[in-house]
Amino acid sequence: MNIFTIFQNDYIYHDYQPLFMMGHTPSVYGYEALMRNTHKENPETLFQTAMRANILYKLDTLSITKAIEGFLCHQNGSGKLFVNVYVTTLLHPSFHTYFDHLMVRYPGARGRLILELNESTPDELWQNPLLERTLKSLKRYDVLYAIDDFGQGTASIKKSIEFEPDIIKLDRYFAKELARSKRKQRFISFFQQFYGNDAIIILEGIEQEEDMLAAMELGITIGQGYFLGKPSQLLA
Repeated sequence: MNIFTIFQNDYIYHDYQPLFMMGHTPSVYGYEALMRNTHKENPETLFQTAMRANILYKLDTLSITKAIEGFLCHQNGSGKLFVNVYVTTLLHPSFHTYFDHLMVRYPGARGRLILELNESTPDELWQNPLLERTLKSLKRYDVLYAIDDFGQGTASIKKSIEFEPDIIKLDRYFAKELARSKRKQRFISFFQQFYGNDAIIILEGIEQEEDMLAAMELGITIGQGYFLGKPSQLLA
């Protein structure tokens, strides 16, 4: 595939997977934007191709822009939008200018945008002082940020303490057979007590009702997964 095909109009679009406030009367908390493309190629493959061609920043910012655009077209009233972003994009010298223009173009995104940073990002990028300054500067637009896939890496607890994320998304590993695993239950219970009101805890990958109920018993109030709702192009 010609790498520049990626940047043709309408080649990239997004599906949106709902995140639910769990309870007797579940309600939508927000949506995660998941990048797709008309050629049905694996999004991770596209990003790796862009990385090798040294245009990862261009692809990542295009994805962010189109995710917000699609979200606001269908969901202009309420609900949060979760958007994945590479740490290298946040560290790019052009990011601040890009984001300022983005908020002018899409004022409806202010106060609703949550940037997801993957926990498995290399440590040297997490330790760059510019990252913390960038995240703090985005607060003027009421942007929150989340550590995604929490628990995959070896320094999860350290990152969550040092960076004080607004939201922590527990990796889907912890949801799988949660109802049967006492060890996973103990971990989540400890995690809830440890963070208290300091961060919102979200459990990803909920695919069975029994695991959702177990999560609720442990104090998890927001969940994401196929049991709760599948990704779709049109928002409810």
